[in-house]
Amino acid sequence: MKVLRNYLTSLISSILVVLVCVFYSDVLSTAGVLVIACISTVFLFSFEALVRRYALEKTVAIMKEHDPALFKEIPESIEGMEEEIVLWSKKQSEFLEDYKSREQFRREYVGNISHELKTPIFSIQGYVHTLLDGAIDDPKVAKRFLKRAAKSVDRMTELVKDLEAISKIESGLYEIQLRPVVLRNLIDDSMEALESFIAKHKAEVEVVWEVKRDVQVVCDSARMEQVLDNLIVNAIKYSPVGSSVIVVIREKNNRVYIDVRDHGFGIPDGDLARIFERFYRVDRARARSEGGSGLGLSIVKHIVEAHGEEITVSSKERVGSVFTFSLAKVKR
Repeated sequence: MKVLRNYLTSLISSILVVLVCVFYSDVLSTAGVLVIACISTVFLFSFEALVRRYALEKTVAIMKEHDPALFKEIPESIEGMEEEIVLWSKKQSEFLEDYKSREQFRREYVGNISHELKTPIFSIQGYVHTLLDGAIDDPKVAKRFLKRAAKSVDRMTELVKDLEAISKIESGLYEIQLRPVVLRNLIDDSMEALESFIAKHKAEVEVVWEVKRDVQVVCDSARMEQVLDNLIVNAIKYSPVGSSVIVVIREKNNRVYIDVRDHGFGIPDGDLARIFERFYRVDRARARSEGGSGLGLSIVKHIVEAHGEEITVSSKERVGSVFTFSLAKVKR
């Protein structure tokens, strides 16, 4: 029994003791003691407050039951105790629900990161061990395996960069430098950066100008090029090989709208509401074969909203999707 007691004691990292008390005139009588032991964690301040509130509730209940007449003589500040308890209880319930939600999000977030890292790490591990087992002696095989390992390293690097971007965005450290930008230059830079990717997938990207090509918008050009790159890459990835993507630039109510339209596989109605969630993928098999961190669209949404703008999506299965975002037009 002593061994068991010592073992259980070693597990306890925090103890909270709350007295359930009743006042009779100037005499303090203890009706009970509430002891809670916490294993392998610490008490949240709000949890301590919740336990104290519970003790207070019990105190009031005991006082009412023992001497209702005496309870009526308690000052008004104490008489309002029950109402305060109810209000406090509601606030604590809301806090606990929020805490549970955040904890669930944290677990899913860590799980997703682990899952995304697992594939490239195991891939690299397999190629390296195969090389060490003798494949390195064959130059052609060694080169092929090293290329594949390098591809997995690039995938992990992309994930780390995207995670860093998400972290900066959520902590308010993601800098957006707004200035007038000639939209044509931004579009041209994006097309140049994606040239090899477009050629690799035998795709075509057409830019349709429904506004003057010298139109200027207010944005962070580097961040907005990242938005455009992500949307075009996604459009190509989720379309059949050789498909075309159309980028339409149009104007409405002194704002410039950019549509990225594809003729791909489309997004099911049930997935549209979650398409901008981090790590969310409609077609996981295709996403994994094409690579990517699963954070691209989430980052896109954050960047657009950091500009004070909005991004929307419409889609129909086996027809295609249209992603649209807006930018403020420079007044002349």
